[in-house]
Amino acid sequence: MGGVGGTADIRSEDEMRYYLDTEFNGSGGALLSFALLREDGAAIYGIMPLPANVEPWVNENVIPILRDVPQRYRLAIWECADQEFATSLISAFMAGDPEPVVISDWPDDIRYFCELLITGPGQMIALPGIRFEVVRIDAYPTTLRDAVQHNALWDACALLAAIAPSDNALAKARGEP
Repeated sequence: MGGVGGTADIRSEDEMRYYLDTEFNGSGGALLSFALLREDGAAIYGIMPLPANVEPWVNENVIPILRDVPQRYRLAIWECADQEFATSLISAFMAGDPEPVVISDWPDDIRYFCELLITGPGQMIALPGIRFEVVRIDAYPTTLRDAVQHNALWDACALLAAIAPSDNALAKARGEP
């Protein structure tokens, strides 16, 4: 079976894929939100405290839609008071997963996510291992009804739709049974 871009799609039986997207305050700015959409359709969406100075483009294109998520995921929204809360949220969501694979379409998403995995000097959440894949793909335009670009959860759904259009999680993201 072929993977994206001609890569081999070799998966272990225990492997769970997570589709990741983040929104941040301009290049190198503070993390604003993150979304992890698991291939089984479960998701978490964390909204971080807003920085004092929000970049004009971000203020116009990201802030107004921070809470505009797919109907099915309204209860997946978490207001994260700080990084420690976001880290515990991710830890609980990924608990028990022996081989998580986190897929994103941009390296900054992985960078911000890795910062959330760190619990202290030389420490991280309890994962036996984790693998990251950056797949350079345009997730938009998408076939997802009502999708909103620059909302991390919608973008994670669109990424899944672009990479694995036959996955069951895609049907769940669309609100299908």
